[in-house]
Amino acid sequence: MYLSDFLGRNRFLLKADSHRLNIGQYCFLLIKNTPMKTQPTHIMKNYTHIFNNVIICLFIFHLITITKTLAQGNFVEGYILTNQNDTIRGLVRDEDWAVSPERIEFKRLNTAALTYAAENIAGFGLVSAKEIYKSKKIGLLDISLTNAYTFTPSFESKDSAQVFLQELVGVGKVTLFELMDRSQHSRFFIEKGGNLKELYYYPFYKSVGDKSFLLVYDEYKRQLARLCGDSKRFNGPLPPYQEKYLVRYIESYNASFTKDSVRSQTESRQLTFDLELNAGVDSWEGRVKIQNKPTYGFGLRVNFPRKFRNRYIRAAIFFTPGIGASSSSSTWESRTARTIEVGLGRYIGSGRIRPCFGLNASMVNRDYRADFLGLHAGISYNRRISLEIGHFGNFYCILTKSRFFIQPRISLHYFVNLSLKQKRMR
Repeated sequence: MYLSDFLGRNRFLLKADSHRLNIGQYCFLLIKNTPMKTQPTHIMKNYTHIFNNVIICLFIFHLITITKTLAQGNFVEGYILTNQNDTIRGLVRDEDWAVSPERIEFKRLNTAALTYAAENIAGFGLVSAKEIYKSKKIGLLDISLTNAYTFTPSFESKDSAQVFLQELVGVGKVTLFELMDRSQHSRFFIEKGGNLKELYYYPFYKSVGDKSFLLVYDEYKRQLARLCGDSKRFNGPLPPYQEKYLVRYIESYNASFTKDSVRSQTESRQLTFDLELNAGVDSWEGRVKIQNKPTYGFGLRVNFPRKFRNRYIRAAIFFTPGIGASSSSSTWESRTARTIEVGLGRYIGSGRIRPCFGLNASMVNRDYRADFLGLHAGISYNRRISLEIGHFGNFYCILTKSRFFIQPRISLHYFVNLSLKQKRMR
């Protein structure tokens, strides 16, 4: 504000007996008589809209994070191994363990389920999956990639736990086990002559001055060379710290002591691929608004193995014919909208009928509607047939004026296994 403007607007203050006014009174009169700019109400409405959408998105994320806790697997054919080396057959609850379990549920036919901790039994197995778990006491190391260490971290375990380790190779002189830690990372153990040892492979950050360097402690290579160096017929190259390579290495070592090759009994850990065929009805609001238009398409689904067998990624293209669009200022023509979608998701549980949900992004040609980033959900039978609701929750609403819940696509999906060897879907 210029001084002349100030004097013009506040002449009555200058005529007053100013020496009787203190600073507080003067400021009060100045504020009272100075026009103030008011913020437009639409800004508050925009912030309220963003706030409401953020609350909805956070709530959806919360539901996704607790889904695994709420979902429990079905009972499947299995057995437990008692500490007296007896085998009791029955049903084991298969919970799709992403972390090595410390206890399981087991029951006989027509009896109530009992919980067995790793301290109570020697192990258990799942018949159809050909998975065997053994109870082992292991040392726990506290080495994390989230920390930057000034000195090389200690590799002496300060705590222990009794857990069920999965037996990857169990026939031969050396047994290979896998631990899935709480970060869902694989840790491998080998047992020889009754002694269980962890194969150490730990990346960590080390601070040197004001810089951090990523180092890898790969002691497992020297451990394998020592433990498997007693075979004159075996001279295999040291493997990477990955399941399939370690399995092959231990299998070859065990086979060097026998005339026949020794193979593990676990299922293949490879990815599986499915061809997706879909059909349904689509709706959306955008530059062109449609309601219950027929849609069809095809795609590819990639299924992850074992511990992540309930998870998948997929890509698909959807065709929606009969969309009216202007070819000039006065004419309209019917076109087919094409929507490309990519996403990831997971199934819940291990039964024949199980829900599924996921996050997907879609890109629409010709600007029929805005691109989409959000949710899909549905229910499936044997992971082969599923009824899904697509693009119903849009996370782009946080940055735009659109709603979170929008008009969905309802479609039926059929998946054809592309593997030459049919595998059991779990």
